[in-house]
Amino acid sequence: MKARLHHIAISNFKAFREFSLKLEGRHLLVYGANGAGKSSLYWALHTFLQSARKPKKDVEKYFDPANQQSLLNLHEQKGATPKPGEIALTLRDTTTRNDTTYRISQADHGTFNQPAILKGDLASDFITYRFFFGFSHFRNSEKFDLWPLFEKEILPFCVSTGGQSPYSMWQKIKSGDPNPYRLQGSPGADAYDRFRQNTLAFAGVITAVVDAISTEAQRFYDAHFAMDDPAKVALKLAVTTPPSATGSNQNNFKFTRPVIELGVQLDGHTVTKPQSFLNEAKLTQLALSVRFAASLVNLHESDLKLLVLDDLLVSLDMSNRMQVVDILLSETFTNYQKIILTHELGFFREFRRRIGNNHADWRFVRLQGSAAQNIEVKCEKSDLEKAEDYLNGHDIEEAAMFLRKAAEDTAKRYREWAEGKTLPPGQFFSLTDNLRAARNKLLVDIPATLYKKVLKNTPMAHRTLLLSSDDSDLDNNANLQPQDRAILKSKRRDLSNALTNDGWAKMEAVEAVDRVLEMTERVLNPASHGNTLPLYEEEVRRAKRLIDLLENVLESQ
Repeated sequence: MKARLHHIAISNFKAFREFSLKLEGRHLLVYGANGAGKSSLYWALHTFLQSARKPKKDVEKYFDPANQQSLLNLHEQKGATPKPGEIALTLRDTTTRNDTTYRISQADHGTFNQPAILKGDLASDFITYRFFFGFSHFRNSEKFDLWPLFEKEILPFCVSTGGQSPYSMWQKIKSGDPNPYRLQGSPGADAYDRFRQNTLAFAGVITAVVDAISTEAQRFYDAHFAMDDPAKVALKLAVTTPPSATGSNQNNFKFTRPVIELGVQLDGHTVTKPQSFLNEAKLTQLALSVRFAASLVNLHESDLKLLVLDDLLVSLDMSNRMQVVDILLSETFTNYQKIILTHELGFFREFRRRIGNNHADWRFVRLQGSAAQNIEVKCEKSDLEKAEDYLNGHDIEEAAMFLRKAAEDTAKRYREWAEGKTLPPGQFFSLTDNLRAARNKLLVDIPATLYKKVLKNTPMAHRTLLLSSDDSDLDNNANLQPQDRAILKSKRRDLSNALTNDGWAKMEAVEAVDRVLEMTERVLNPASHGNTLPLYEEEVRRAKRLIDLLENVLESQ
């Protein structure tokens, strides 16, 4: 991406009276209780990007207090001098570092036909939990027709293989009325003929687009969700009723809207009513596969690409949610600037933990306030940062409590790094369990005797002196055959690498764990905080330095 979202400013729009948020090009993870403005932020970004291809009247209505479609803050409007409604986004060019601010309001349509916003709108993705409701709200007696959902959520962002806009093609025939001006004679006949041709062309394009999404959805599902399935899941998204237009006059004309259905098979057996047979988690996995496949198939070139998700995974348990989080953090979506919004604090914390060492690329915030008062952005500090704050305020007990939480989080990530796998979200392991498991795994790669007798307590400055600096002793040994001499040189290089690089890093990791374990019983054990021996500030500061050391080891991997 060449352009990144740098700053968001919103005045008198939905829940916001006056709102400002600096991103500085980073991804954003937002926690906000219900009513704190989380969804208003989602819709502000969505409205802003879509404004680039709308006429001025379709934008200014959101900021016009006299318009029934106004989205102005009701409480702000009651004031004597309400602020004008406005949404302003600042984009920063990552190459030149130049900033450009675009604005929309009742008086300003600064996004109209602007290439950066136009392309950004097509390339970005906005997904809310409502999309998944569209996959599960069908009654048992209803056909699983996804066209209404497809028309609203996916079609506007689709492209065909010929570069046509399926959405524009649909707008030409959406009304189902070939002759709205009731033309007579040849002009009327021509209108019906053009409508039939446009409908036929759209039928071919939409069928090809849906087929491409279906193929990608199966691939996506197999790659990310199929591993735990007891039966093989095959999905098929298809236009089962193509759009059609027949007749040449008002009396015999008939227009048929498209129908898109989702077919599912389990081990080759067709599931006739997916909404009734499959549980909500499985339906959500299928919906995610279709929705993300639509994004991956309809790739648009753009300097700005946002992926904005509002409470996307509310229907999944934490284990399944984190599976999706791993997908979002994978290479699949590396070209998107991600904005993740949630009203669940537990999910916010688990998502933040999963981000791990890449936290510098993210901003973590909490929205606080209400539409009636004001909504503010609060930096959501990590437990380690909170511990530092309490230490600076000389509140030792509170500092130790947050340090314990930070240590538990770091130990969990430490174990995951050492074992090379993610721990189940709902499964509890104590701080010492995770540290010892990580230590044992690291020692598998460092023979215990080598660690205890050679590596341990050897200063870093001396590590290069453990082996000969050259191979002259081997070259001068007349008892060695040339092939043996070559093998020994190769093994010596491997041993040198083990002592100076990977092996040394693992040794430092083991030593860091040992030192934290020594401190655990006294400072990081919550049961010890109620005893008669007081905690001393220097002890807690020393414990924090050890947790910092663990963090540094993780960041260096």
